[in-house]
Amino acid sequence: MPAAGQTAMVTGAAGFVGRHLVTRLAAAGWRVVATDLARPGTPARDPPAGIEERPLDVRDGQAVAALVSELRPDVLFHLAAQASVAASMRDPLDDVDVNVLGTLHVARAAAAAGVRRIVYFSTGGALFGEPLYQPVDEQHPARPNSVYGTSKLAAELYLGALTAGSGTSVSVLRPGNIYGPQQVHTREYGVVGIFAGRMLRGESVTIFGDGGESRDYIFIDDVVDAALAAAHGEPATCLIGSGIATTTARVFALVAEATSYGRPPLYEPARPGEIRCIALLPRLAEERWGWKARTPIEEGVRLAVAWHRSQLSGAADGGGAAGSGAPP
Repeated sequence: MPAAGQTAMVTGAAGFVGRHLVTRLAAAGWRVVATDLARPGTPARDPPAGIEERPLDVRDGQAVAALVSELRPDVLFHLAAQASVAASMRDPLDDVDVNVLGTLHVARAAAAAGVRRIVYFSTGGALFGEPLYQPVDEQHPARPNSVYGTSKLAAELYLGALTAGSGTSVSVLRPGNIYGPQQVHTREYGVVGIFAGRMLRGESVTIFGDGGESRDYIFIDDVVDAALAAAHGEPATCLIGSGIATTTARVFALVAEATSYGRPPLYEPARPGEIRCIALLPRLAEERWGWKARTPIEEGVRLAVAWHRSQLSGAADGGGAAGSGAPP
């Protein structure tokens, strides 16, 4: 992928996916400007080599326009989001403020500044409601049943409307449930990270629902591969998944095996807005970008658990708190 002399701006860069993405971009030779909310009380530190960090709240339209105009990036990766289905149902205004209005600010600023490509991280798992057929493909109608899914779909439409007729093209990634190393385990989303963190600490693990709920789990490295391909490939809106639905009970069993956890799960009612089952068929991503998922969930879970174990070991040795970092 050509990168020398090109600038990539990444919103939401302090999150789980963002951290992986900026690292890969810098390693590939991009000039990388990583943006995220300034977090009060966060100790000052030098950013990783090859990465410039700038504070930015995408809800502040003037700040977004000023920074994009200053940087004029070749590619703007837009990851900043409110990313919890449950939180979106509790506070829909906050979800819309970040996911819809924030994206509107990014789209307008990018078109005005002549950004060549926006790569937008939408959702695959929350966009289709209870699917009419499995696995879901790009022809399946979008009919989200959560505020989160609705806001992400609205943001896709605003991106198209606000960049039409400009020199800015848009590629949209609709990923499944992303997991892997560095996924913070103290949040209410990111089931592999939550399970791994709690199991390694010997804590109880709760499944919301009966365990038969299933999702398309996609490893973080595969998702970053898709984002990089989307930066230079033909503009498209693509599902990013494995085509395989894995139940929560199966994920529990895989993480329990990797952590030697012997306790049964606790069960609570399914949360509002969550769907029962989905798998994503990434046919278009392979046709347009030459992309497909390469990491089996068994391997991905082992890698995720190994990272969480290293964090616990480091904390025990005085090396820092386990699971430190920003949310996805």
